[in-house]
Amino acid sequence: NLKCKIEYFIKNRNFRKNKFFIYGIAFFVLAALSVTIFFVYKRQSLAVFPNFAIFPHSTVVSRVANEDEKTVNKKEVILQFFGDIMLDRSVAKAMGKQGLDYIFALAKYTTSTSSSIFIDADITIANLEGPFAPARVPTSKSIAFRFDPKLAKDLKAYGFDAFSLANNHTVDMGWKNVDFTKQVLKDAGLGSFGNQYDEDAGDIYIAGEEQNLPFKIAFIGLNTVWHELNMATVKQLIAQAKQQAKFLIVNIHWGEEYQQKSNKFQQELAHRLVDLGADAIIGHHPHVVQEMEVYKGKPIFYSLGNFIFDQYFSKETQEGISVGLIIADDGKITWNVFPFFSKRSQVQLMLGERREQFMEWFEKG
Repeated sequence: NLKCKIEYFIKNRNFRKNKFFIYGIAFFVLAALSVTIFFVYKRQSLAVFPNFAIFPHSTVVSRVANEDEKTVNKKEVILQFFGDIMLDRSVAKAMGKQGLDYIFALAKYTTSTSSSIFIDADITIANLEGPFAPARVPTSKSIAFRFDPKLAKDLKAYGFDAFSLANNHTVDMGWKNVDFTKQVLKDAGLGSFGNQYDEDAGDIYIAGEEQNLPFKIAFIGLNTVWHELNMATVKQLIAQAKQQAKFLIVNIHWGEEYQQKSNKFQQELAHRLVDLGADAIIGHHPHVVQEMEVYKGKPIFYSLGNFIFDQYFSKETQEGISVGLIIADDGKITWNVFPFFSKRSQVQLMLGERREQFMEWFEKG
């Protein structure tokens, strides 16, 4: 055995002849110690959110080797969420003819580099902070957005599946262009859900067999900015969504702009939505990242911050998070947070010390 061999080497003073054996033992001990220290550190760093799913730093998650086996072997669904997308003003000027290729030039949609901001998700969702319209229309709003319809196909090309339209800018170009926006998204193969002023049961997005998912997930959008929710209608909307799908995700536009802490209204509403049946809540509107919490086992992300925007006046408005959720067939939900930053609207994944500092702040809540 090992002990006898070592004693033999010592007695015969064969260290020099057997130095590789000794070096091998030392290497094995150091490697084991390093692995132990790594997992102790990782466990401590995720202690605040014990349900965090550990995605690789490359943000690439592979679940099946054969596409044909996807719905047979897979028992979980991977979702990715982003915050506000605004494609007008300085963003439009910066993009020029490059479109979203400019936005993601430093964070390519690829599975081969560690700089990709996208994970290999089954469904990718974001808040579309404004309408598509053929041309700008006169409006009394001081801040009114209009997006080039040609950009819809770019959003599809970069892996998006559907968008929440429940925000305070969807009707910026009039109700006619709300319908136009939905049609443009549909023509590009993209879904939509939510409404600026109405909790309409028709605005439920269901992902399921069409996306090769093993079970159905419903998405609804709610907006509380310049609008008071009709909670009776919300209750009905949630009930209808739960009848159509096994799980329900609520995207909600709420909170105070530029405040990095959620307010009492957000917290009470979030808890009520979970009590009514929401399995996870994804918030946006404040233009900065806010904390998250777990209520009755359900994750609540109060604000993901800006994703694509032109608010260049502060560090906080140029930082955001993407949330990766893994929903298992048995109801278990795990998650991870991918922080990023932007310069002149070009998005980049946070890495190294900046990422560590951001996550330390975020985990403190």
